[in-house]
Amino acid sequence: MREISNRERKSSARRIAARIRGPPVLVVLCGPSHVGKSTFSKRLRKDFVIVSSDEVRRQLGVAFNSSGCEAKVWHAYEAAKRKALIEGRNVILDACHMSPQARWHALQGPNGHHRKICVVFDLPRRTVRERCIGANRMPVKEAERMWRVFQDSKPTAEELKRLGFDDVYFVRDRARSPSARCRR
Repeated sequence: MREISNRERKSSARRIAARIRGPPVLVVLCGPSHVGKSTFSKRLRKDFVIVSSDEVRRQLGVAFNSSGCEAKVWHAYEAAKRKALIEGRNVILDACHMSPQARWHALQGPNGHHRKICVVFDLPRRTVRERCIGANRMPVKEAERMWRVFQDSKPTAEELKRLGFDDVYFVRDRARSPSARCRR
């Protein structure tokens, strides 16, 4: 397990990209809305195909939590993931992956030759709330509800390794602490 502070996120994204040699990589981002998953993935876009649930929703013209449309969104998301994996590309799956089932499902598909990395975003409720208010993309109560659900199902490094991930990183908000450190 490696801990990555908010402040170190930009350089950490570059370090992850710099270490990519050999087999292609599948990176699964995990955490509630407004923790920085999309920002993190954009820092790696030069080296990765980003499969984003938000982008799929935009392309399909579907609003977040639109009833009856989630199956359509996830079908398109899975198709994009599968295509990139079959092509042997480095892939980032940019979605919440909050439940154990969602994380398991992210690993399914033609990725036998990919190194599998999970990046878990575990930020404080206060940070999620502030970012949600600033972004104005979803109701604050919904973002806080997602944060609480994530706290109840937050994976450990051991659980993720048993699931099939080769490497696990945790992004935590230690920017206010003078002793910010990275752990793997």
